[in-house]
Amino acid sequence: MAGEPGYAEALRSMWAIWVDAGSKDEYFLDFGAVAFRRALEAAGVPDERIYFELFPAGHGAIEYRYPLALAWLARRLARQPIRDG
Repeated sequence: MAGEPGYAEALRSMWAIWVDAGSKDEYFLDFGAVAFRRALEAAGVPDERIYFELFPAGHGAIEYRYPLALAWLARRLARQPIRDG
């Protein structure tokens, strides 16, 4: 989908995109995360708007990751100007 012009434009317009997965994911979502990261790059999403990490864990018991994601996203969004709809 990221290769479709409309979706690529929507991705480029985002201020922050968090992509992570456990490197031992039982459902192989780590492969999907890598593929999505590459698709973001191909779509022209600036690197500074993307956080990407493969961390040493499986699919479950990763709640400790949520505060990391929320903190990064909050910092990124706080720096952006408010746009009128």
